[in-house]
Amino acid sequence: MSRNVERTLQQTRHKDGRGEVRGLSPIVWERDDMKVILRRATEADAKHAASLLTELGYPSTEADARDRLVRSLRSAPSYCLVAEVAAEVVGLISAELVFYFPTGSTICRITSLVVSSQHRGHGLGRKLLTAAIDFAREHHCSGLELTSAEARVDAHRFYRRLGFSRTSFRFFQTV
Repeated sequence: MSRNVERTLQQTRHKDGRGEVRGLSPIVWERDDMKVILRRATEADAKHAASLLTELGYPSTEADARDRLVRSLRSAPSYCLVAEVAAEVVGLISAELVFYFPTGSTICRITSLVVSSQHRGHGLGRKLLTAAIDFAREHHCSGLELTSAEARVDAHRFYRRLGFSRTSFRFFQTV
């Protein structure tokens, strides 16, 4: 991890007078007659996270999601936010700070972004992504990276509308 990332992660861990981590206070807004809260994910969100990940195409049990949340919460370069409507988690974004060797910079890699099908089209995905962009800026990242399955044509249009461009192909091999 670069010194820049390490330093900014230490700053992020610093607590304010109320015991909250700076820059991670819940964000509240109203849209289409619904109150939306963006907040850091907790272990208690495991049931809803499992449902969202399953909807995204990654079948997950509540225990699976809890393990992932715990791992993310314990990892300084990890970021996981949820969108909550009427006390129900309806969206999730996760990201990792990654040292990008070719340029010597740090990038923010979005590892998941999902909004429940019943809540799409209300700006939740945009708000979650905007929060991740703010996280990346706070950590002096050179950019954001995400991957999206070829079949997710609607998601590709969404990312392009938000200023993302297709820059490469992703290849993957199971080990």
